[in-house]
Amino acid sequence: MAEQTARRQPSAWRTRLAFARARLAPKRLQQQFARASQRFVNRLLDRRFDTSDRVDEPEHDHPDRNYYLPTPWHVVPRALRYVGVSDRDTFVDFGCGRGRVVHQAAKRPFRRVIGVEISPVLAEIARTSLAARSHQHRCRNVEIVVADAAEFRVPDDLTIAYLFHPFMNETFDAVLRGLIDSIDRHPRRVRLIYVCPALGSEILATGRFRLLKNQWSMLLDTPVTRTAIFESS
Repeated sequence: MAEQTARRQPSAWRTRLAFARARLAPKRLQQQFARASQRFVNRLLDRRFDTSDRVDEPEHDHPDRNYYLPTPWHVVPRALRYVGVSDRDTFVDFGCGRGRVVHQAAKRPFRRVIGVEISPVLAEIARTSLAARSHQHRCRNVEIVVADAAEFRVPDDLTIAYLFHPFMNETFDAVLRGLIDSIDRHPRRVRLIYVCPALGSEILATGRFRLLKNQWSMLLDTPVTRTAIFESS
């Protein structure tokens, strides 16, 4: 009888596992809800826009470059609300892909909105999509530039730069130098919105930017929903 009773009692590791599963259940349900919400929002907002899928173009086959992945729809409006937008601001999206972020920015009263994209195919898709939605744009000066971001001359009226970790290594360093050179040519305040900020420490290491705020999704805390906002100093 004693042996049968002992066999019926759960082992210590099974007990711990049961408690761990109980603790993780709410988070797992929360993540499932967040993913379902993202799918619904993509169907709603991406209708006939076609920006939701990951894309690998030949130009991405480079050790510095990452494939195209769209920014979740909620990230840019939230970041722009924090930094503030006026008709004196110029917005540049480095690695704009199919143009989702450019479209979202153009709905605000920017003076100019520019998307920089190395893939001619993605750039043309962005131009077509943006032209079809131009009636939704408050900014009337919207442009897609086909260029390697490392060689793109940062305009001296840029006040908000946007990156969804599109590149690293020498390309990232070159873009940082371009931003700093532009600020030196024309001193002004520049904000940098960096999603999935894997190289945030390198921005701070320049000594020319300070971290203003970290933003993340309360529902889906993943690298692609974490945003670091920097300001030139």
